[in-house]
Amino acid sequence: MAIDSTREVRRAILTLLKNDAGLLAIVPKARMFPQTAPATPSWPFLKMGSPSIVPVRASCMDGGELIVAVHGFANQRVAAGKVVETAEDHASRLGFAISKALDRKAPTITGGVAKIQWTGSQLLIDGGEADAFHTVQNFRIRCVTA
Repeated sequence: MAIDSTREVRRAILTLLKNDAGLLAIVPKARMFPQTAPATPSWPFLKMGSPSIVPVRASCMDGGELIVAVHGFANQRVAAGKVVETAEDHASRLGFAISKALDRKAPTITGGVAKIQWTGSQLLIDGGEADAFHTVQNFRIRCVTA
């Protein structure tokens, strides 16, 4: 029987994100959300996308493969009345930090391990906000349990 490790993987991803120094330099822990986020969060912020899982079966092991995106939202940074970083650059830097925080990590799950692989990204103008950008970082997580 394949094992659905979605809950554990979601929690492991948030833990990895909230403990990454490079990412924390851009987004505070309090602005890193699961799929649900406040209606009007402070920017920048990130949240998990909706995970999908398919079973992985082989002799002597069970598991699953999850596909999930982490979404980052950023606007321009202003200091002393001047733009010091465009929204596009801010979101791009945030996306890089998200991918670096998770790529090739292998958090422990019950009875096994989850191996995270970054599979690509997209940088978009955020339609809901003027002069804001949205980065989508995509991951494949292979969960193997004995």
